[in-house]
Amino acid sequence: MRPSVLALSMLAANAAAWRWSSQAQCSAETVTVTVTANAPAATTSAAIVTVTSAEQVQASTLVTKKSTTSVAVPQTTTSAAAQPTSGTGSGSLTTDQQASLDAHNAARAEVGVSNLAWDSSLLADAQAYAEKLAASGNLVHSGVSGLGENLYMQSGTDNALVNAANAFISEKSSYNGEVIDSSNYMTFGHYTQVVWSSTTKVVLASAKGSKGTFVVARYSPPGNYIGQKPY
Repeated sequence: MRPSVLALSMLAANAAAWRWSSQAQCSAETVTVTVTANAPAATTSAAIVTVTSAEQVQASTLVTKKSTTSVAVPQTTTSAAAQPTSGTGSGSLTTDQQASLDAHNAARAEVGVSNLAWDSSLLADAQAYAEKLAASGNLVHSGVSGLGENLYMQSGTDNALVNAANAFISEKSSYNGEVIDSSNYMTFGHYTQVVWSSTTKVVLASAKGSKGTFVVARYSPPGNYIGQKPY
C-alpha cells in the first residue's frame, strides 16, 4: 500500500490560487492542496478546505480561486551563501539525500537543463521549517524570501526525500509546455520548479510528527514565475 501523501508548491509571484482534490490510490487516500507564496494559509481535513482571508471561503468542493490582481515578476535576491556542492552530490550526502538530488537531476536532464547542486547552506533553515510543520501537523508554506519551496508529507518515514522528489516529478505528465499562470500552475507547479532552468541549487529536509513525515524542498534561485516557462 502506498503511503498517504500531501504536497504543496508555491509561485514565485504574489498571486492567489488554491486547489483541493482527493482520490484513492491502492486503498490509501491522497489529498493535494496547492497554495501560493504570500497567499492566506490553507488547512485541510478529509473532506473540507478552509481558506482564511478577508473573504471567508469554506467549501468541501472548492476547486479554484484566482486573484484578479495583476502580477509583476519580482527581482530575485540572493544571499552570500557558501558555495554549493557539485551537481551530483559531494559524497557526504545520506542515501536519501543523494537519491532525491539524483531524481531532480534526472528529470532536468530529460528536458536539457543543467544539474542542480546540493547547497548545505540552505539545510539548517529547511530542517527547522520541516520540524515546525511536523510539530503543527499542518502543511503550509513558510513564505521564505528569495527561494522556491515545494512541500510534501507522507504517512511513513522511509525514503521521504526521494519519495517527495518523485511525487514532484510525477506531475510531468500534466505539463505540456505552457507558460505559468495562477491556475495551470496548480496542476504541475512542483514539477516546473524541479526543472526550472535558472534554478541552480536545492536542498531537502524532513521531520517526523504525529501526523506523518514532512519534507521541505528549497530551491535557489526560485522558479514558477507567472508568464514564464520553466525551460
